[in-house]
Amino acid sequence: MNRPGRARVALLLTVVTAALLTACTGTDADPARADATPTTQPTSSPTPNSPPPPSPSPTASPTPSTAAEIAEAVDKWYTYGGETAMVSLIKEARNAESDRPREAFELVVLDFGGLTDALGTARLMGPIPDPRTRTAWEAAIEHLDGAVREVLASVPKDGRTIQSLQETGQMLRGWSTFDEGIKSLKSAQALLNRRFGLKPSVDPWEAE
Repeated sequence: MNRPGRARVALLLTVVTAALLTACTGTDADPARADATPTTQPTSSPTPNSPPPPSPSPTASPTPSTAAEIAEAVDKWYTYGGETAMVSLIKEARNAESDRPREAFELVVLDFGGLTDALGTARLMGPIPDPRTRTAWEAAIEHLDGAVREVLASVPKDGRTIQSLQETGQMLRGWSTFDEGIKSLKSAQALLNRRFGLKPSVDPWEAE
């Protein structure tokens, strides 16, 4: 029985746009961290003979111990499966991208089985302890998963080998979402390297 993402289908593509011809690129900026909104303290008049209310303490920056705890937790996540999950996801995303059509009426075979398996493994690893890196990592998983579903849904269901304009548009949206997933994946890897000094021994983005 075929699992989602493992169906192999052949189709002739009727439309090719610049989106299809653009290779996956890295991200230029890290995910933004939202600033916390200060909480407004209620104002009250002190009662006679009562001590004045304490002044609210300013929000403290993370202490070295807190930063150290986060770094230690991230290191454990990466060591005990995180690195393997990330490298696998990168490699399978590259493999899936290699099946991307490049010109009109190109016969292609779509097989997202390996990428689907890698996404499942990535989810099993749980969240990355560092909030900024976690945001990029989860965005990568969400976008790549959505891309797989969108592209596969664009395949004709009635035995046709030529997509309609609507199906082609759906396919293009799927590959655009895929590109966003690649950007987030590169961002997550860059954050792990820059913030915690964690990187695989061999660059998974390099062609083997």
